[in-house]
Amino acid sequence: MVGNTAVFVTDARQRYIADYLPGAVQTYDWKQKYDAAEAGRLLESCSQIVLPTPVAKLEKNKKVSDFLKEELTKKENKGKILFGGAFTEGWKSFLQRGEIAYSDLMQDETVAVKNADVTAEATVAEILKYSDYSIRGQKIIVTGYGRCGRALANLLHAMGAKVTVLARNVKVRKLAREEGHVAVDFSYGPEEVYGARTIVNTVPATVLKEPMIKEMHPDTIILDIASRPGGVDLAAAETYGISVIPALGLPGIYTTRSSAKILAEAIRGYAGTDQDRKEERSWIFQIVI
Repeated sequence: MVGNTAVFVTDARQRYIADYLPGAVQTYDWKQKYDAAEAGRLLESCSQIVLPTPVAKLEKNKKVSDFLKEELTKKENKGKILFGGAFTEGWKSFLQRGEIAYSDLMQDETVAVKNADVTAEATVAEILKYSDYSIRGQKIIVTGYGRCGRALANLLHAMGAKVTVLARNVKVRKLAREEGHVAVDFSYGPEEVYGARTIVNTVPATVLKEPMIKEMHPDTIILDIASRPGGVDLAAAETYGISVIPALGLPGIYTTRSSAKILAEAIRGYAGTDQDRKEERSWIFQIVI
C-alpha cells in the first residue's frame, strides 16, 4: 500500500487527479477555513504530496507556500515524495537543500508528450475564442518547434491552416518542413508576420520583438502559451496596438479530466501502485487552496 496522498487543488485538472489515484477521497477547503495545526497533522499522515502544475501557482498563495516549506523541514515529514509540474528554481533549491525527494511530472517524457497534445487542442480553443478568423486557410505563425510547438503546428495543419514555424535551429526547421510546414529563422520574422492574423508563441524567452510586432496587422492576436517570462515584448505590443493573450496552464482549463489522468498515471507509475483498483485503506486528501 502506498499510503495517503495530499493533492493541492488549484484548478479542475488538479481536482480530478483523485479520480485516477487509489484511495477514498476527503476534501478540505482551506480557502474557507485554514487551520495550520489540522493541516500539519494531515500532511504527516501522507506519504506523497501532489503540488499544482505548474508549481508556480503556489506563489499566488504565500500562506500555503510558507506552510508547506515549514512542514517539509520537520523530521516527522522526512521520506515523503513530492510531485508537481515545472518546479520553479526557488522550489528546486529549497527541496535540494532539504534533501527532499521530488518528481517533476513535466520532465517525464510520456507526460510531456501527452501534455503537449492536450495543450495543442486547448490552444486551438483559445484561437477560436479570440480570433475573428477561421483556422482553415489562415496563415498562422508558431514560434518554436519543441513538443508543444510541434503538436500545435501539426494539429493546425490538419485543420487546414497554413502554418509557418519560426525556429533558430537548422535541424528543427528541417523537421518542420518535412512535416508539411513553412519554416524559417527568426530573422525572417518581420516579413512572415505581415500576412498572419494569429501568432502562437511557445518559446519562454523574448522572441517576438519590436521589429516583428510593428509589421503585424492590427487584427493580429498573439497567444503566448510559454511559461514565464513568456516570449513577447509587451511594451512594443502595446505601442502598436497588438493584442497579447497570456494563455498559461491551458490543460487546467480545457480537457481537465484527460489532463488529470495523464498526471495521475505518472504518479501511479512512480509509486508502482495497482492501476486497476481503489485502495480503500488509504486516503486522498484534496486540499483546495
